Order: sequence, then C-alpha cells, then structure tokens
Amino acid sequence: MKAYLFKEENYNTSRWSGGQTRELAIYPARSRYLDRNFIWRLSSATVETEESDFSKLPDYDRVLMVLDGEVVLSYEGQRVARLKELEQDRFDGAWRTKSFGKITDFNLMVRKGNEGYIDLIYPEPEKKEYTSAFTTKLPMTTHALYCKEGYAVVSCGGETHMVSEGQLLVMEYDRDEEVSYSVMGEGIIIRSQIFYGDMQGELFAEEIPAEKASFDDFKCCVYLANVQFRWAKYIVKRLRSQWFDEALSSAIKKVERFYLTTIAFMAGFIGIFALLIYENLSNGMALILVALWILTDCLLISPLIYMPFMPKPVRKHIKDVNNLTPYEQRVREGELGSNEHLEKVMKKYKNSGRNLGI
Repeated sequence: MKAYLFKEENYNTSRWSGGQTRELAIYPARSRYLDRNFIWRLSSATVETEESDFSKLPDYDRVLMVLDGEVVLSYEGQRVARLKELEQDRFDGAWRTKSFGKITDFNLMVRKGNEGYIDLIYPEPEKKEYTSAFTTKLPMTTHALYCKEGYAVVSCGGETHMVSEGQLLVMEYDRDEEVSYSVMGEGIIIRSQIFYGDMQGELFAEEIPAEKASFDDFKCCVYLANVQFRWAKYIVKRLRSQWFDEALSSAIKKVERFYLTTIAFMAGFIGIFALLIYENLSNGMALILVALWILTDCLLISPLIYMPFMPKPVRKHIKDVNNLTPYEQRVREGELGSNEHLEKVMKKYKNSGRNLGI
C-alpha cells in the first residue's frame, strides 16, 4: 500500500467557462486532464455563474457532490437533479449537462469500465476501522479521503497521517491487498472509493527505461539508416511486420529533417570527385573508391550519425505489429490513415484558398 498526502500547494488550478477548478489528484500521475488520458481524477470546482455548461466527457462516468451552495443539474433528454450541500449525483460524462446555481463542488471522474463511489465519514475521537464498502472484480483499489472541515488522523500501512481541512490523503492498494485503515478526529471527510484495472497500455506509450549505448544499438542503427527510402517496405520484407514507436519515429524524422546522412553521403562523393581531378585517377580506381564509399557510408557513417539521436535500447522501440498495445495500435492506425506529403502541402497553402483552386 502506498499513501500520498496532497496539500494546497500540490493542487493544479485552472479556469473553466463557469469558474475555477482545483485538480486534487489524477491517475496515472503522468496523465493530463486536457488529453483525456486519465483513469480517474478528483477535483473541486467553483461554479461562479448562475447558469453554466459542463464539459462533455464521453469516456467517463462522473460523481458530483456539493460542498457549498445549492444546484440544479439538468441532463438534456435524461433527467434533472436538485442537490443541496453534501448531496451527490452520478451521471454519464457524455450527457449534455447544464447547472443552475452558484456552488463549490467535489468531483470524481472515472473512465468507463471502472467504478467510483463517494460517501461521507464523520470522524470521532476514538478510531474507527474502515474497509471497502463495495465488492468488485477489478484488481486495483484506491481510497481517497478529502477533509472538508475539521481534521482526521488516519492510520494505514503502518503509518499515521494528519489530514487537515482542504487536504487529500490518497491510499493506493496493490492487487489482492486488503483495504484497511482507521480514522479518528472531528469534522467531515469525503471518501472516494475507486476500483479500476491497469489501462495504461490503452492510454500511454510504453515507458522504456533509457540505457547506455551498446553495439546492438549500433547494429540497429545500421538497419534503420538503410531502410529510410520511399519503397523500402516493398524491398525489405521485415519492415511489413515492424512498427517504429513514437520515440523512435520522432528521432528518425529529426535526423532526416536536416538531411544529415544525405549531406555526409554527398560530401564523400565530392571528395572522390576532387581526387579524380587532382590525382588523375583511372576510371577503374574511381569505381572502386565509389563502391568503397557507398559501403562505408551504409555500414559506418550513416549509422554513426543515427546513433546519438536514437532512444536506447533501440531494439525495444522496434515493435512487432502483431504484439502492439491498444495505444500503439491506435497510433499506428492513425499513421496508416494519414498522408504526410499531402499534409505538408495543405499546411503550406492553408492560408491561401486561391492556390488550391478554392
């Protein structure tokens, strides 16, 4: 079990059309709300206008609890709900939702396919034991305690945490680990119980730890440097079953964008041409030099140019198309469905309809 105490200085604050939002916690930690690549998120928002429209989140289920004020939530074509302080409602993030009333709220957003619940704990001077109030087949569990007012002393995993007003204690439990903790104090605690699966393969690129360069990386660079031509997939059969991940593709584009290998290759030809002029070499010798230079460039010069740019270990960034994660499959499908040359042309002429005959 891992526990994290979040304080005011740890929260991310942003504006939305109806007020201000404090992001209390998000999972996984590298997620970004705007990218919609989180599994769950806890936040507290102020609604500063009498009428406001909620952002549509079609991939998420939501639970909203009123911390201060009173609100009417209208779910177009579905139903309405009137909430007073500490009352809550669950709704589909895909619904078109309008609110009436100025409030401060507490939000739990959970990606569909997972589960999230909110309830209240009123701490007492004597400690009380808590566990999950719901049963689930999902493997991972997080309990989060937000102190609305007062304080709470929480004992979990052999540690004790003091949670003051406005602070959030997040307790992450490993697979098959029993959820158990005790709470004492006074005031009001909002508890979030979140049950979820490991969806990171669907939401993120695989994290590949960087390693020191090796001879195997150089061999991979020999391969990469020599398959960067338009019809390579029709000649090198292995390419048809391979996919270069985003990190590797970005590194290759960086090298090719500045024509580094082309410049080096042409520099060698210029050198050979200079020798022909100043040394009066025979045609046979010239052909030998050209052949040697092409071989040297393919097996040494171009791979050495690639080496500093490529993520290591390079081989782990070359994926089998039959073993891609859901995230990698989506990225690959997007690549297959795009026309890079056409996109460059469109970008060049995006401000000139006349040039496109429009």
